[in-house]
Amino acid sequence: MGAIEIGPVFWALSALALTAAVAYGAYFLGRPPSLARAAVKTLFMGATVAALVSAQAPFPLIVAIACSALGDFFLAFKSKWTLPLGILAFLLAQLVYAMMFGAMWFFSGDNAPLLPRYAAMAAIGVLLVTFLVWFWRTDAFKRAPISGTLAVAALVALGALLPIFIISGLMYVSGEPNERAPLSAFVPLASVAIAAILLAGWRRNLGALALVAMIYAGAISTMAVAAMWLPWAGWPAMIGAVCFLVSDLVLAAELFRLPTETPVRRLTAPLVWWTYVAAQVGIVSGVLLVATHGGGP
Repeated sequence: MGAIEIGPVFWALSALALTAAVAYGAYFLGRPPSLARAAVKTLFMGATVAALVSAQAPFPLIVAIACSALGDFFLAFKSKWTLPLGILAFLLAQLVYAMMFGAMWFFSGDNAPLLPRYAAMAAIGVLLVTFLVWFWRTDAFKRAPISGTLAVAALVALGALLPIFIISGLMYVSGEPNERAPLSAFVPLASVAIAAILLAGWRRNLGALALVAMIYAGAISTMAVAAMWLPWAGWPAMIGAVCFLVSDLVLAAELFRLPTETPVRRLTAPLVWWTYVAAQVGIVSGVLLVATHGGGP
């Protein structure tokens, strides 16, 4: 990666991205799905990708933002076939973010003070558990709370461990044959994946898409925890990661839990969008700050 060059092109494209974000939130958010609505929504992250490319930003950041742009496009349409694609695109973004944050932490050596980081991690854990308890207070879940809890816990754990799955797989494939870990070392990870799949199949009556969303919940929680270990120069990314978690938890409630005609949706839709905007702006700003201070991967 070359030196980051933030010039007029970067600022012009960033201004275009923010203009699209404001236009979508102020006007298109309450409009019915259309190509124009999807285009404006996608332009927020699309222009950001172009801005980052112009600045020679870290490649993982560009990939994560590009995945987010795809996710925005798919989720702009309220369709059963685009929703899974949107979740998949954002899952990829969260995995790239988590691994990028981990690399930045590993190479920076900037970990102190530890107590605020531990406190933030604990708060993220409490937020996730509280949300899951509320989210699954359904009649279908109450009829078999033990097996349902096992299914949800296994899927969240699978999502949380996905970055480790990916890193372990890449290390195994790219390593020298005589230096590779024995396949038996992957048994714990494989056991989690198999258990999650079997339990999800067993309790599919809870809703296949809602159960799959638990993998995403685990992945984004890992991303938020990883962000807490960034160098302190990247503090906007720490705030952005928490905003992302809040945005997606509210979105999950909107998609799977809240009644269609409930008045609270007047608040949840703007909350999802503006926390998402704050999240992406914070993450991009934080990563660029760390990279320009010599703490990038």
